[in-house]
Amino acid sequence: MSKAPPVSSINHDIYAPVMDVLENSRANVYLTGRAGTGKTTLLKSFVARHRETTAVLAPTGIAAVNAGGQTVHSFFRLPPRLIEPSDVKRIRYARALRAIDTLVIDEVSMIRADVMAAIDLSLRLNRDVDAPFGGVQMVLVGDPYQLPPVIEQGLSGYLEETHGGSYFFSPPAFRDGNFRLIELTEVFRQSDPVFLDILAGVRSGEMDQNQNEILSAQVSALDPVSASQTHVVLTGTNKAAFDINHRRLEALPGNAMAYEARVNGEFDQRLFPTESPLYLKPKARVMMLKNDPDKRWVNGTLATITRIAQNSMYIDIDGAEHEVEPASWERIKYGYDDTKKELKKDVVGTFKQYPLRLAWALTIHKSQGQTLDKVYIDLRRGLFAHGQAYVALSRCRTLEGLALSRPLQARDLNMDRRALALGRLSDVHEYPGCRMAVLEEE
Repeated sequence: MSKAPPVSSINHDIYAPVMDVLENSRANVYLTGRAGTGKTTLLKSFVARHRETTAVLAPTGIAAVNAGGQTVHSFFRLPPRLIEPSDVKRIRYARALRAIDTLVIDEVSMIRADVMAAIDLSLRLNRDVDAPFGGVQMVLVGDPYQLPPVIEQGLSGYLEETHGGSYFFSPPAFRDGNFRLIELTEVFRQSDPVFLDILAGVRSGEMDQNQNEILSAQVSALDPVSASQTHVVLTGTNKAAFDINHRRLEALPGNAMAYEARVNGEFDQRLFPTESPLYLKPKARVMMLKNDPDKRWVNGTLATITRIAQNSMYIDIDGAEHEVEPASWERIKYGYDDTKKELKKDVVGTFKQYPLRLAWALTIHKSQGQTLDKVYIDLRRGLFAHGQAYVALSRCRTLEGLALSRPLQARDLNMDRRALALGRLSDVHEYPGCRMAVLEEE
């Protein structure tokens, strides 16, 4: 069975220069790096050390739940459309914004230029500080090769005219913020230089003939349902993943048991981290969705259901049986604690369910951040989103564990070059595991 690298296995010494910049220089930082370089681990480590003064935001509800924070639009009270300067208002809990020393935005590559400009304007307005981002230290985390912003047809020209482009780094506020680029360069997920070279080619959308030939040798004659017996199938649509999972579940003997989640407060169904009801049978393949406090598994570990009852569940991981308890996910909103005079986090909704999902198949989007030993990539419908091929391929630890339904084609390597146009770099320094540079305006 497959496990993501436990946090303890990652060499935290490589983070020392990064932590020094974040904590001592207080510079604005754009933290990036290839899949599997430990961006999330580093982010969680920094936030854990500065909980009282750091807010964590994300562009979507699911990303916010996973990051333990709030959505950008909810936090700044922004409308769910193109944002004009007139949409930015004084917020009644402005003291919470004034209590922030550091604002972390995860998956920042999904943030559009008008949203980033609104973040800058709101922080200036509500903190009464006329400096980039109201004087808050900004830590932006993401990989532009994987997740781009959604830009509706016809909007690019307007964003180009009003903000200098469509991406988070386009508005003047970003350029005025003197951001440092920190790129994590040591990949923990893969070690084979040939596979890493192929992933680099897919990431950039510039595979050479040799890389293509090596990858094409991984094409399998199996269909996705057959492949799901030995591999985790990654597919582009929720429907395809659902169909494979439930066909495999129905093929198992016996009746499925339904586990309902307990939902309280504000927790929209679209944000559920797993299904409710969750249908399971013994011998079902599942993926764990949270790190176990007793370190028996981590988020991404594959397991097999062994025994189920109405109020109990057991799984097998590498030949050892473990009981699984329900776990909770929280939706939070930031506020201000009048007594302590500091930032506070209020839990406004909870979702309690067994922390797993069926895992014969996953969507490429839901596989984000996971590490898998055997992956079959279903390319029947093509890959239409920027970066999907790279996300899918980079989930797998080894080239040998990878299988494709067909060879990759040029149309699968969708890449919006504008998403990569950060600008010139100066004052570049190389460290073990990372490199740092100052971002300059083009």
